[in-house]
Amino acid sequence: MTAKRLLVVDDNRLVLRVVADFFEPHGWEVARAEDGVEALRVLEAFRPDAIVADILMPNLDGWGLYDAVRARPDLEDVPYVFLTVDADLPQRLRALHQGADDFVPKPFEVEELHARVERLLERRARLAAAGGRETALLAGTVEHLAMSDLLQILALNGKDGTVALEQNGSRGSVEFVGGLIVHAACDRTRGLKALYRMLGWPNAAFRVLGREGNIAERTIDGPASNVIMDGLVSLDEWGRWSAVLPPRESRLAFTADAKTRLEGHPVSPAEFEVLSRARNGATVTAILDEAPQPDAVVAEAVAGLISRGVLRVVD
Repeated sequence: MTAKRLLVVDDNRLVLRVVADFFEPHGWEVARAEDGVEALRVLEAFRPDAIVADILMPNLDGWGLYDAVRARPDLEDVPYVFLTVDADLPQRLRALHQGADDFVPKPFEVEELHARVERLLERRARLAAAGGRETALLAGTVEHLAMSDLLQILALNGKDGTVALEQNGSRGSVEFVGGLIVHAACDRTRGLKALYRMLGWPNAAFRVLGREGNIAERTIDGPASNVIMDGLVSLDEWGRWSAVLPPRESRLAFTADAKTRLEGHPVSPAEFEVLSRARNGATVTAILDEAPQPDAVVAEAVAGLISRGVLRVVD
């Protein structure tokens, strides 16, 4: 197999050595440079599969190097990761707005850096296999720019477009029109339920994509700030109720005296959805996916019906 090639650029020689010492045993050929000027000389004879570069460097800093790299047609699609001690939000946004593929603040774990670079290459390979290259207006991961912050930024700037997300094989999208969140989809869920679920994804990768024409479906209404705030509240509730749920693949069934226990108690819409699916022996996962209410509301209904003795865990 041909070794993958990495260019790492940093004026700290310890960082250069640590990155090279970890990547090389994992099948990478690593070239090093101590500033942007030296990096451009290296690039005359070394075509990398990925570039990891510090921002604060002498002679030519990371911003200047990035611009020079993207100006070359042979390097414009090479994954580029900014590496810097400057981890505040404005710098992160600048890096992502300029089109960098990721942003890793110092101090960092070299294992995490390696995983991120490998993930970027896998994503590029998938796009190539699909027959084209996707141009993202903004890209990164929620570890460095929280999903709620990203949505708020797009809303404040009145953006049209799609936020595409991916985490552990699950994919989702959030649609914006004029800064309003109008639709969200995630696996089998739609609307607010899908949006709230994605707000809780801890290590998702995101891409903000332009969109031509109208969207086919609108499932969310109201000011984006209210929608996002409600989602964060729902996420807190989900953390509380999910902790007391049975194992997700467990099946639920009615207890022998379920009818007696339900008499005289109003049944909420979420409880009705849970009971309808439990009658058919659905798993907890299926109930969470199929009930239209947000996961936190459904989880509360499941936990309440079990604690009242209406439902029991079959397996």
